[in-house]
Amino acid sequence: MSISSRVYTARARLIESGIRPGEAGLDAEVLARHLLGWDRATYFTERHRDVDRRFDARYEALVARRAQREPLAHLTGQREFWGLEFRVTPDVLIPRPETEFLIETVLTLRPDRSKSGTLVDVGTGSGCIAVALAIELPAMTVIATDTSQAALEVARANATRHGVAEHIDWRHGSLLAGFSGPVDLIVSNPPYVSALAIQHLEPEIRDHEPHLALNGGSDGAVPLRALVAEAGVALVDDGLLVVEFGCNQETAFRQIIAMSGLSDPKVVRDLQGLPRIGVAAYRDSR
Repeated sequence: MSISSRVYTARARLIESGIRPGEAGLDAEVLARHLLGWDRATYFTERHRDVDRRFDARYEALVARRAQREPLAHLTGQREFWGLEFRVTPDVLIPRPETEFLIETVLTLRPDRSKSGTLVDVGTGSGCIAVALAIELPAMTVIATDTSQAALEVARANATRHGVAEHIDWRHGSLLAGFSGPVDLIVSNPPYVSALAIQHLEPEIRDHEPHLALNGGSDGAVPLRALVAEAGVALVDDGLLVVEFGCNQETAFRQIIAMSGLSDPKVVRDLQGLPRIGVAAYRDSR
């Protein structure tokens, strides 16, 4: 049997497990390329080669795990974000493409990449946001916080991989982890799924990703309220808060900002036109 035929068989099995056909085909291919150490160009050139016994046994084990709805990123141990490969473990939230809108928003707000200042990434997880911004904004001091020590270890490893580990100050703790400022920019992808809604998520998320990084409390906005409260104390005049939130939380975001010491709320929409990123500023009224 050829490698391409084996991948096609795996695709059918993944579809039977409830994975959407397009995703199933890509997952089956990615798992094969992961084991073979091939990029996609090599796969399309060499996929007609015969399967050897060692590959088949290892591939079967990975496909079986994926059919049990274990996330692809956990099987390969990595996920691409902002054109960079990040190590991923069950201790961290798997980086999502929509979070790249947060990076794009920050870079739009900070067009002068040589400008210094202090940036805090709250709830850094895999470190994807902190690492991407440390690379894009090299003059800024970057602080990354997380309540999970295991997540911070993954984030440090990712920062080392991309050469910015020494550029980031890692802090174990909630929200700003006791850092009171002054801060020029606070960024975060906080937990924003309501506690009730978690049980209705896809199995890959519900059963395999850390609930600590998902659970936003009774209405999904509890961590955001706490973050906004701390941001109002820590931000410098004209300092900015940039956060990701759920696609149905624009109203909540605006209401939270209206009741805080921050102002000028703005919302950035993703490629589907859904509200995804919220921006607010601190204005010193003294």
